[in-house]
Amino acid sequence: MAHIEQSYDKNIDTFIVSINSARKRGKCFINLSNNEHLLIEKDLVYEFQLNKGQQLSKEIFDKLMYKEALIEAKKKGLSYATYAMRSTLQVKKKLHEHGYKPSIINEVIAFLHEFNYLSDELFTMSFIKAKMERKYFGIQRLKRELESKGIHPTIIANALSSAYPEEKALVLARKSAEKKLRSISFREDKKKRLQLQNHLFRQGFPLEVIKQVISEYC
Repeated sequence: MAHIEQSYDKNIDTFIVSINSARKRGKCFINLSNNEHLLIEKDLVYEFQLNKGQQLSKEIFDKLMYKEALIEAKKKGLSYATYAMRSTLQVKKKLHEHGYKPSIINEVIAFLHEFNYLSDELFTMSFIKAKMERKYFGIQRLKRELESKGIHPTIIANALSSAYPEEKALVLARKSAEKKLRSISFREDKKKRLQLQNHLFRQGFPLEVIKQVISEYC
């Protein structure tokens, strides 16, 4: 569900009519004199010292709505970042989809980084390991996919230098070829060779590795 900004009519004096606990845990309903209803965190009621009959200025209203949006955005960002390893860009895009302002998104990202819930370095290492073990990706494929997730080239280069030694390319290319050949074994040799070559190229292996694997299996 997208985050919806609530507006304040500065031409109408707005007062708090009532403050009641909501069914949603940790939330309060604030009924206003202009027939608007706010659903906010209970902690914000205490922080802003809100009371029945109090006039709600535009300045207080805007600060209250910003704090409420920030709390909700932190919850969504934390849930998304901890459900599975994510890159910073992935979390930013998810929060943007929910309709949050850039200022709120930046605060959430800083919060996640500060408490180590989000790390592009750890994400990159985890991504490389998973794709090597399960998908048999070559270096170029790994670079492309990591770049598409917003990972800085320096982080990518450092991770690949430690997690993907040159000799690993041939080992993974052979595994990838064996897996592919199981699905195209019925093809005639010429088509099989071409399909395998294209497959290894898409997997991101260098030309010299592809040539060697092709010579071994076809």
